[in-house]
Amino acid sequence: MNTTICMLPLALASLLPLAAQAQSTPSAGERIAPAPHCLDARDVHQVEQQTPTAIAVRDGRGQAYRIDFSAACPGINEASTLRLEAPSGWACGRPSEQVVVDGRRCGVGSVTPIDSREFASTARQSGRLYASSLPRVDVTAKGKPNRGGSSPRHTFQTSPAFCFATRHVRGWSEDSQGVVVETNPRRNGGIRYYRVELAGSCSILAGAQEVNFESGFGNGLICGNPGDRMVMLPSPFGGEDLRASTPRFARPSCGVLAVYPKDLPDQASR
Repeated sequence: MNTTICMLPLALASLLPLAAQAQSTPSAGERIAPAPHCLDARDVHQVEQQTPTAIAVRDGRGQAYRIDFSAACPGINEASTLRLEAPSGWACGRPSEQVVVDGRRCGVGSVTPIDSREFASTARQSGRLYASSLPRVDVTAKGKPNRGGSSPRHTFQTSPAFCFATRHVRGWSEDSQGVVVETNPRRNGGIRYYRVELAGSCSILAGAQEVNFESGFGNGLICGNPGDRMVMLPSPFGGEDLRASTPRFARPSCGVLAVYPKDLPDQASR
């Protein structure tokens, strides 16, 4: 049996996978999975780990999968090199499949397709765990000052799999499942529509004409982090609307619990 070795990208990154080392490989569009649940190991774009016993991965189409290990396999978020070994380039949960983490071999127990909500939850927790495990680094650097003489502001970048930038929001709407936010897909990894889960029933939506999203971390990203919220704005027509004089922090709002793509990314919009 021939085994294809496929390089996985580092966690919290969206690096293109290395080309599979095979003599003749059809294009990605021509490849046919041996079973509906199988992952194309040659097209993995993102890897996230929340627990030592499993990882979540996302392929180039935006489809997400959970890979459960046959035994605990910690340290993937901090790994320097990751490699997925799978027969013919398909990971399906067979005994011959394994993830090699900095030389350690972790057997694959199962591969299961998951939805965007589950992947977003794993990625969000993975990012927090990774950030908390990083050693302290002191950096001294000089940069060009912004207009007005202030120092340039730097923010952490994150994945469009579970966050959107407030500056790229085009509109919002409600459907039978809750709130849908439309963004600029060219600025969000090809993702146009996000599902936003709010805390409680969020009664402000009943009379809201305009809303704004405010980041709890102050970085302009809405990910479901503590303090992220959807805020009802004053009526554009004025009149008896007292919200126009209400301080921003006191305006009616609902906390954002989770953000994830409503559909698979629109590849044509990239």
